[in-house]
Amino acid sequence: MDTKRAWEEESGVRVLRLYKTDVRPDWPEAVNKSDLCPDWPRVVILDLSAEQFSEFEKDPLAFAEKYNLYPEQKILWFGHCSKPPIGKGIPRATETSRWTLVINHCKTSVGTSAACPQCTTG
Repeated sequence: MDTKRAWEEESGVRVLRLYKTDVRPDWPEAVNKSDLCPDWPRVVILDLSAEQFSEFEKDPLAFAEKYNLYPEQKILWFGHCSKPPIGKGIPRATETSRWTLVINHCKTSVGTSAACPQCTTG
C-alpha cells in the first residue's frame, strides 16, 4: 500500500495533484474516471498563504513555473482567477487569510483558476 501523503510540497507551496504523474502513477483510492482521459484535464489544488496567493495573482504563469505545478507541460496562457464577488453582506478575506486555489490545465496549455479564502470577516 502506498503510504505517501497526497499533498506534496513544491518550494513551500502545498499541492494536491488530481491527475496521474510519474511520481503518483496510481490513485491512493478508487476514483471513477472512466469517462475522462486519465491525463487530462490536469487539475491541482493549492493551499496558499496570503503572500503566496498575492504572488499568484500578480503573475500566474511565473507562479506556475516557479512552483513546478505542471512539470510535464507548461501553461502558456492563464485566464482571470475567479474569486467570490465583492458586495454588501459577502464576507471578505482577511489580510492573513489562507487561500484554496484550484487550477485546471487543459491539453492546449491554457490554465483557468478559481480561488476562495479559507477565513473571512463578516
